[in-house]
Amino acid sequence: MASSNTSTISARERARAANAARLAEEQERLKKVEDDLVRFFKAQESREKIADDARVRIERIREETDTKLADADRSGAAAIADLKSRGETVASIAQLTGLTTTEVNKLLRSTKPKQKSEKAPADKTASKEDSSPAPASTSSTDPAALAS
Repeated sequence: MASSNTSTISARERARAANAARLAEEQERLKKVEDDLVRFFKAQESREKIADDARVRIERIREETDTKLADADRSGAAAIADLKSRGETVASIAQLTGLTTTEVNKLLRSTKPKQKSEKAPADKTASKEDSSPAPASTSSTDPAALAS
């Protein structure tokens, strides 16, 4: 009986040893899985930070670009206004620049927004005074009205 008892103990020890080896391998595999997941999540965090930094830089570049474009637009509009102040007509400015007359007029208007806002209250009262009597006194047969 001692031999069956010994073989039972020996079998149990072998089973435990095999199970311990399997568990050790499983623990090692789980440790590697955990390490891989840690690397993955760190990479995701890094990716998000890179994307956020890029969005901030892109927004800054867009703001700088908008400022530079607005400066260039103001400079071009001022040049058009200077041409006009030197006696060029809207049509001649359009021909010289390759713009349409509508674009030239728009640029000319863009150079005078402060003057309009300062004169707006006076213009409104003047236009009210002019608008009510003017239509009654102006006839369609008036040659000056037809010419303008």
